[in-house]
Amino acid sequence: LKDDEAGFWGSMNAPCDIPLRTYKNALEFISQQIKPDVIFWTGDIPAHDVWKQSRADQLQHIQVTADLMSQYFPDTRVYPSLGNHESSPVDSFPPPGVTTDHLSNNWLNNFVQKVWSRWLPPESLSTIGYAGYYAVQYSERLRIISLNTQYCDNLNFWLYLNNRDPADMLAWLVAELSWAEGAGVKVIILGHIPTGRSDCMKAFSCNYYRIIDRFESTVVGQYMGHTHQDHFSVMYSEEPDHHPTSFQFISPSLTTYSNLRPSVRVYTLDGIHRKSTFRPLKSETWLLDLDRANEKNETVWELEYDSQSAYNMTWLVPDTMHQLYKTFQQDRGFFEKTFWKFKFHDQPNMPCDDNCYRNNLCEMITGRSRDPNICKDISLDKQEEFFLRHNMC
Repeated sequence: LKDDEAGFWGSMNAPCDIPLRTYKNALEFISQQIKPDVIFWTGDIPAHDVWKQSRADQLQHIQVTADLMSQYFPDTRVYPSLGNHESSPVDSFPPPGVTTDHLSNNWLNNFVQKVWSRWLPPESLSTIGYAGYYAVQYSERLRIISLNTQYCDNLNFWLYLNNRDPADMLAWLVAELSWAEGAGVKVIILGHIPTGRSDCMKAFSCNYYRIIDRFESTVVGQYMGHTHQDHFSVMYSEEPDHHPTSFQFISPSLTTYSNLRPSVRVYTLDGIHRKSTFRPLKSETWLLDLDRANEKNETVWELEYDSQSAYNMTWLVPDTMHQLYKTFQQDRGFFEKTFWKFKFHDQPNMPCDDNCYRNNLCEMITGRSRDPNICKDISLDKQEEFFLRHNMC
């Protein structure tokens, strides 16, 4: 392929998203080889030709991809989240108080409420129609909460009118976590935009950080997307010891946009048994051999790495993720052979200089956006420029 051409199955060289056939192939691979018990779907379904899209286009994309998901996983529980690309225009998520037809997001919220109802019980649907978030009881001792993180998106210009808690989502989250804590129920949180990124507005990020700090014993996992890259972000207590309280998995994308191999993330959790913690034990990243697919029309998915083999970790909890960060801080060679290689799927011509190395360390412990104090012990140059340059969406 030439550098600006898209292959039949997709291209790492051209600024393109994947064709529908690649999405279908990924679902086929997952259904036949992975056979998951549950699917977390963290949003961003439409492609990146954002200014060519209409509301009708977005609804069609959501319907088609959901129908295919149901076709390949008729008996699997699926828990979706909205991404910033689901709206039209992109990033536009007015608060629920905006009800004028040509401005409000009722067209999107009502539609996904209907589409997602195949996977969710009736009691979870009202908040989806209200503002695109929900909670569902997965089992007696586990609850799953899906947030609409576009209410922290700094490109959602509606938030510049009111970014306090425009969809009442954080207040609702506190109530959900308070109930779970009292009932002895653990909670997994799903979302799209990682809340420590600079594209999550500071006020929302700070308040969310405090909520996680308060309910650190209740929240046992956070699973995000948005960046298309493979990385993580640890959160720390505001108490004097600053112990790690939680962390966010930020998973790589199925799309090739931009210059990436299609990827699938698989987690093994501790459950379900009498003493389940529901915390992650292992993560795996699987990649499509795109060159082989385009050259020979053979679709082969390969295990890029798993956390146990790559990092010698058997328990992915805040303390062990903090220790992994410390290992990267002390051993740059190990960082380059593992984390940096995996972050962009071993892209050629992607060296990580001193500035890159320091900023990646900073990113690992930045669970609260736009806070210069978090990385005060790491010598940083042009930190904001780094985060903006790596803001894929």
